[in-house]
Amino acid sequence: MLKQFYETAKAAGCSNFEIIFISSDRSPAEGQEYWENEHGDWLMLDHGQGQSVGESYGVRGIPSLVVIDAAGKAIDAEARDAVASAKGPDSAKAAIQGWAKLCSDWRETAGTSLGGAAASSAEAMRAARLARLGGGAAPAPTPTPAPTPTPAAPAPAVAPAPAPTAAASAPVEAPASGPDPAAITQLVQMGFDAPAASEALQASNGDLDAATALLLGGEEAMVPTDAPAESSAADAEKLAQLVSMGFAEDNAKQALEAMGGNVENAMAMLLGD
Repeated sequence: MLKQFYETAKAAGCSNFEIIFISSDRSPAEGQEYWENEHGDWLMLDHGQGQSVGESYGVRGIPSLVVIDAAGKAIDAEARDAVASAKGPDSAKAAIQGWAKLCSDWRETAGTSLGGAAASSAEAMRAARLARLGGGAAPAPTPTPAPTPTPAAPAPAVAPAPAPTAAASAPVEAPASGPDPAAITQLVQMGFDAPAASEALQASNGDLDAATALLLGGEEAMVPTDAPAESSAADAEKLAQLVSMGFAEDNAKQALEAMGGNVENAMAMLLGD
């Protein structure tokens, strides 16, 4: 069954994986004979390595199939189930692609190594995300413009005050100030339309980070950062998945929050794509 799966996946174009046979036979000759007669065109470890490798991956019975990444870390200790359920080229290819996304070398394009440069803070993470959205280097923090001082009203001339009228006594509402023009400009430079950028800034009370998340399609990202987030089993599972792939828990959490809980986007962000 494994031989058929291997040949089907290779024929479907999956070339970025290999199978390594580890013999549990009583002698090297028996292991060699079994490999040559029953196995596919793949690799085999020396007979003496079987016991130590089996112990490293917690093998309790045979046959056993464990998928590991380029660093030798197990990402699927029960890969037999996927092989047994693969009934054709599409399902075999889907199984290989699913494992590949959990490995350190799953990307087909060139880039930095797993994990990329670790962000030291949430602000550094935010700057890196804005740089990717804008297609350039990380922008320097935009200084908050100083408020324009309101000129003091001139002293009234000494004169009899006119009798108040209904219109004069009605309070006049000060016009609401619009979004910060500098923030709108920064969002426009990132590729968003000016009207949409203005609306997003108004909806997020001028918070550039929340406005960016809103424009990317996630209103849930507008929850204030100081509001206690409700923990859920889904969020914990996503965080655990990223941590199991070798990312630091704090960085993985920040990436998930920045990407609105999307694991694929958070992974790409951590990888530096």
